[in-house]
Amino acid sequence: MFEFGRCVVHFAVDDAEVRMCTELKGKASWFLPFNKGHNDGAGNPPNPDGLKTDYLWKETLTPAGLTDILENYAQIVEVKHPKTGKKKRTQVFPRYHQLGVVRQALANVRVHGVGRRYLIQHSAGSGKSNSIAWLSHQLIGVKVAGREVFDSVIVITDRRILDDQIQKTIKQFMQVGATVAHAEHSGDLRRFIEQGKKIIVTTVQKFPFILDELGDLSGKSFALLIDEAHSSQGGKTTTRMHEALGGQLVEEEFEEDSTQDAVNAEIEKRIAARKLLANASYFAFTATPKGKTLELFGEMTLVGDQVQFRSPEELTYTTKQAIQEKFILDVVENYTTYDSFYQVAKTVADDPEFDKVKALKKIRHYVESHDKAIRRKAEIMVDHFIAQVAGKQKIGGKARAMIVCNGIARAIDYWREVSDYLTQIKSPYKAIVAYSGDFEIGGQKKTEADLNGFPSKD
Repeated sequence: MFEFGRCVVHFAVDDAEVRMCTELKGKASWFLPFNKGHNDGAGNPPNPDGLKTDYLWKETLTPAGLTDILENYAQIVEVKHPKTGKKKRTQVFPRYHQLGVVRQALANVRVHGVGRRYLIQHSAGSGKSNSIAWLSHQLIGVKVAGREVFDSVIVITDRRILDDQIQKTIKQFMQVGATVAHAEHSGDLRRFIEQGKKIIVTTVQKFPFILDELGDLSGKSFALLIDEAHSSQGGKTTTRMHEALGGQLVEEEFEEDSTQDAVNAEIEKRIAARKLLANASYFAFTATPKGKTLELFGEMTLVGDQVQFRSPEELTYTTKQAIQEKFILDVVENYTTYDSFYQVAKTVADDPEFDKVKALKKIRHYVESHDKAIRRKAEIMVDHFIAQVAGKQKIGGKARAMIVCNGIARAIDYWREVSDYLTQIKSPYKAIVAYSGDFEIGGQKKTEADLNGFPSKD
């Protein structure tokens, strides 16, 4: 009865919370929250008409609700280990917010048809790849008055790794593999649309080449799922993409900032010129929408006499909720400023009972000289990592450190200094650098794969 794959899901319910588990493994069973969320956080809102958890049997486990989950969401997926090649089967059941976002988006399409913009504000830890796969898979089947609303769904991701991940996820969810295609080379997109491929996955970087091949597609309608609409995807490319899907091409320079800015500027321009694409619906998935994004994709509400824009509640899964539900860690929880790091270092250094660690001298030197040399900061971080993280075998010796920088140039600077220092101290550890697209270094364009010496997908 309880063997893997025999039960779709196991629920644990009380009067305040619902949790779910797809595979019982004794103490190792992982029960995920299946809660609505309350005040942007975990848990469930008070229910004036009864138990906080009655939505489970009143909404989710109704005959129609459950058959929908069995048909379109629940399944067993096979994941191949990249190194050993071993196949591992895991069972998937949607979390409450994933079910909510897909159903809400589909309901809106049935009412409004093509041409609307939606903002889906899902934090990290929300299982976005699955949500995108479920949504794209079901958008194809949406019919109004017996006719399919969308000819093709185009999923646009900004990074190759995510691109592969989403493509695999979508393929696993599709009963018919032949309906999914990956537009990698010029001409692919147009060919796939002509061949009637239903879901086309592509990266923003490929778009300029694809555009040259795109004919006049105004006779067909599309759903554009823009993944991670806040990350740095070249603005120029995104503009060209919108132009192409609108049937004309205008080359325009944008700051190389973020998709959000590029998409926003393009949409604003089209609204002003009354040329916004009528044959596409936009679904922007982003954890951190900018004000402009909220204004263009979000819903307008009146709060007192103030106009505010937001992502509808049904389409939102907040960072606060993800942290409280323990899907992601709160990065600011253990945040230490340099000054307080220095005070700790000073106390330790001045106490004869403690060993004087190399890093502490460097911290003192750094704070007292306050010359913001990347090299010195890199050394302090590496020393701290080797002594306090790797040295203490954190996460079973598999712990890593991540340095987040405010731009590609700075990231490459840190990568170089960290790598150089690791070599100098004969450390077994290596640094890798991650960024999208290519970046000019010494007159040559380099991708992250060029610098790391192995492909991005690895």
